[in-house]
Amino acid sequence: MVLVCVERRSSFMKKRTLFAIVIAILFMIIGGVGTFFTQKQLINEREENAINKKIPTKENKTLNIHFSSSTLVTITKSDDDNIYMNKQGVDFKLDKTTQADCTFTEEKDISSLTINNPTVNHDSRYPFSIINFNSYTDDTVYLRIPQHYEAIHINGENINLSMYDFSIDNMEFNISTGSISLQDVRANHISQTKSDTDFMIQDSKVLDTLNVNSKQYDINVLNTTAKQMTLSTGMGNIFTGNTKGELNISSEDGDVSINHTTGKSTITTKHGDILFHDDAIDFDTTLSSTNGDITIETDTSSIDHNHIDFETSLGDISIFNKNLSSERKYKTNKGKISIKATTKNGEIDVEELDSEDTHYGYD
Repeated sequence: MVLVCVERRSSFMKKRTLFAIVIAILFMIIGGVGTFFTQKQLINEREENAINKKIPTKENKTLNIHFSSSTLVTITKSDDDNIYMNKQGVDFKLDKTTQADCTFTEEKDISSLTINNPTVNHDSRYPFSIINFNSYTDDTVYLRIPQHYEAIHINGENINLSMYDFSIDNMEFNISTGSISLQDVRANHISQTKSDTDFMIQDSKVLDTLNVNSKQYDINVLNTTAKQMTLSTGMGNIFTGNTKGELNISSEDGDVSINHTTGKSTITTKHGDILFHDDAIDFDTTLSSTNGDITIETDTSSIDHNHIDFETSLGDISIFNKNLSSERKYKTNKGKISIKATTKNGEIDVEELDSEDTHYGYD
């Protein structure tokens, strides 16, 4: 009797397991079909809501671009005299009539482009959905600008701007709370007013002045040439690597790192540290800090054969692992190049760098 009950129970369990498997397979099929049709609908809706604007322009010399809302924007050159504005994707939280748009006006010598992009929203509408809605939306506005403009002024708040392969005489940014990234840009003048904006420029050539000011955000200049670079920040850090041109850098509380530069350098901080990293110092270099440490990484020839003037009020001086703590000043009168380092409360440390060194970085 017991054996019969066990057999019946086993048969019942097998049937229930089989039923559960069948139901699971049906749910998977239904879910797969539903996902397929949903994705197809999202793709169609994205294509229907794509923005493609072609704006004819006159031969004006100045273009003012204003962003009236938070925007991710990528700018490059146009191959003709038209401005092109493109935006792929759609914000599913907004009505179709409230997607990104722009207005364009022209007066004598000045053109104005205003872009309203209310679709910047990175939160998923369905956070637990198996479909990644971010794959079907794109907050980025793409602009292509004609090359006949001699000056471009760009302003806005909470703007994340990327520009590449662009040539202009004068480029002026007035962007707050965002970021600016320039790559392969050629200009006579580039400037960013003092505001909370990360700034990066790389692989670029500026014939005259690069002037960047930031309150709390960082400034990075890589593989770039400019006759005069003036970089200043309040609490952000400044980093340069493989630059050519005169450097004039100041910081209140941020650290400064200069790596492989060609040109006269003047670096000043109040509470930040200074790192000057160069395999051969061939131009006059002045480094000063009130409360920060100064580290110079270079070859022995740059120290042994140049005019050296190191002074610290309360810190120590160390040159190639030789501690000169008993002295607050170290001076030599060799050579024509002047290397001066002054700090009040910090240390001055000179470390040997291989003459073949080409590395730069934060490590």
